[in-house]
Amino acid sequence: MPTPDHAPLQLLHPTWHIRPSRTSDYLIATRLDRTHLTDEELTAGLCMTLVADTLPLLTLALSEQSTLESP
Repeated sequence: MPTPDHAPLQLLHPTWHIRPSRTSDYLIATRLDRTHLTDEELTAGLCMTLVADTLPLLTLALSEQSTLESP
């Protein structure tokens, strides 16, 4: 079960809305800064929404997204 304290992660990723699922079985992160991604961005591995079973896994996924977006 994910830890409910995702506030520090939210501060690190302000362009994402991070929240637990309704059942608190997993965590969800959805982009706030875009309404869609281009085909090129999707092919490069960017995602509009991330789902992870644990806070460390979501942290890693968000970090990977940041790396993919870096020039």
